[in-house]
Amino acid sequence: MEKIKLSDINFDALKKLNHQGTKSTLYDNGDTCIKIFNELYKEEKVALYKKFLEMEGIQINGVLLPIDVIVENDRLEGFTMSNFKNSVPLFDAFTTTRYVDCAEILKAMKKASLILRKIHKNGIICQDLSFDNILINQEGIINYCDIDSCTYNERMSPYLSILLKRFMVDYKKMKLCMVSKNLDRVSMLLSFYIVMYLKEIQKISKKEYHSLSDHIATLENARKYANMLLSSRNIPEVPYLDELISDFDEGIIDRQKQISIVRRIFRR
Repeated sequence: MEKIKLSDINFDALKKLNHQGTKSTLYDNGDTCIKIFNELYKEEKVALYKKFLEMEGIQINGVLLPIDVIVENDRLEGFTMSNFKNSVPLFDAFTTTRYVDCAEILKAMKKASLILRKIHKNGIICQDLSFDNILINQEGIINYCDIDSCTYNERMSPYLSILLKRFMVDYKKMKLCMVSKNLDRVSMLLSFYIVMYLKEIQKISKKEYHSLSDHIATLENARKYANMLLSSRNIPEVPYLDELISDFDEGIIDRQKQISIVRRIFRR
């Protein structure tokens, strides 16, 4: 892993990417992307640097891992990774148009879940797993980004999926527990529901659930685990999403109808 001096980078010649991190700035550098940390404490940078060095050599198809580190006075300031051009977050790809093909959603979700299996097999826990951190291009190729927020060799980061935090802490009133592969799977399931229904799982009524699950076998397969998540005092073990996905599901989801349902409920 090569070291690049922060002062050697001509940021005036670089263009910022359309999608930015909450605590970092991303730049387009041709075939590579440059990520600069904005709000990490010194101790966090030290820990992250060590984690990067320990992860050196790991290669996972479908994951944008660090290539080189960017330093200043031997302190980590950022890193480079492959530039996954013409891609958008998985969430945006399936929630920003009125009509969305159910089969295309499930196809992408299955690919993302199979990549997650490979990530776990390499001893990595995503920790901050969300469909904002998983990218898809027009050819349907999937890549995980923001892998710097992962846990590796028990080196954790201060980040956790927002959906997981909202579900566990805000809704279930649970204390945040140690990160695990299961929490990654739970985060993916929570993200899946918000893409399908445009609502967090704890806000989906039974009537709304059946509006899609009566026609989509995957949602019927997942219903057991949705109920377990909502009713259990603890976070239950859930399977990888690809285990629940039916390859025979099809149909078009009209987002306008879903929004209308939300508005009607809101007016009550």
